[in-house]
This record gives sequence, structure tokens and C-alpha cells, in this order.
Amino acid sequence: MNSAYLYLQLYRLFDDITPVPADCGALCDKACCKGDEGGMYLFPGEERVYSLLKPDWIRIEESDFTYFYNGERKKLKIAFCDGTCDRYQRPLACRIFPLTPYLEEGRITVITDPRAKAVCPLAKALLNDDYDRTFRKNVKNTFVLLGKNPEFRAFLAEYSAYLDDFGRFYK
Repeated sequence: MNSAYLYLQLYRLFDDITPVPADCGALCDKACCKGDEGGMYLFPGEERVYSLLKPDWIRIEESDFTYFYNGERKKLKIAFCDGTCDRYQRPLACRIFPLTPYLEEGRITVITDPRAKAVCPLAKALLNDDYDRTFRKNVKNTFVLLGKNPEFRAFLAEYSAYLDDFGRFYK
């Protein structure tokens, strides 16, 4: 399967759906869109989307995050923006923020990203059930589908352990 095509199709699930039925950026002055302050991980294979689209508002680099797959350590890519974007070309992590996939006892679930609690009022105040129902369903379905790929599953196991370590700071 062409990963760029798959991600472009998954992006469409979030074109018109957001975590809450309001402009949550008004609560925090768009803290998650401030540009170079942190970046967003690109999920395995997602960087191929940006090699096709070549938007001028995004910079992609190798991150420090690695995962083991098929006998080798792989480096995850990270995207940095300049604080503006084409909404329809945003990375998947931006589209699902402040939620993130998580592997729990071999099952893919969706949790509030513990890293989001530092910047996002929604992450601080809401439980998963408080987010828009269709949004939650689309996030879950996206990662159940991606989880069928063995490389994505290997990534998700290490990513979940990383989230556990980070989550100790934000309960």
C-alpha cells in the first residue's frame, strides 16, 4: 500500500471535524499552532505525503525518537511549521490533537496525549468522552487501520512506552 495515499485518505476524515464544536484555539490563542516551539511527530510513512506536496510552511527533520522494526532502529520524522498552514495539508498528529494513539495490553486505544496537557486547555479539562463523538470515532478507526501495518504496530509499542514516561509528569 502506498503510505502517502493512505495518509491523504485518512486526513479527509478530519477535514471538517474537530475535537469540540467550537474554535478551541480561542481558549489558548492557538497554542498548538505557534510554529517552531515543539513540532509534531509524523507517523511512520507519513513523511512521504510531504515529499509529494512540498508545502513551503513545513520543515521536516529526523527526531530523537527511534523505534525498532525489522532488525533495525528507525528514526521517526518530526514536522515543524512556521505557525501557519494549509489546513488540508496538516499532519495527522495536528488533526487529532490533543488525542493520540496508545497501545494498551495489545489493543489500540486513544488517549489524551500527556504532552498536550502543558499547552492545551482541552487536554487539561476534558475526558475522552467529552470530545466530539465523531471525532473520537475517526481517531480510533484511523489507528486501528494503521495498526494493521507491522511497522506501525512496532512504532506504537515504543511510542506508548514513551507516553507512559512522559505521563508521569502530567497526571
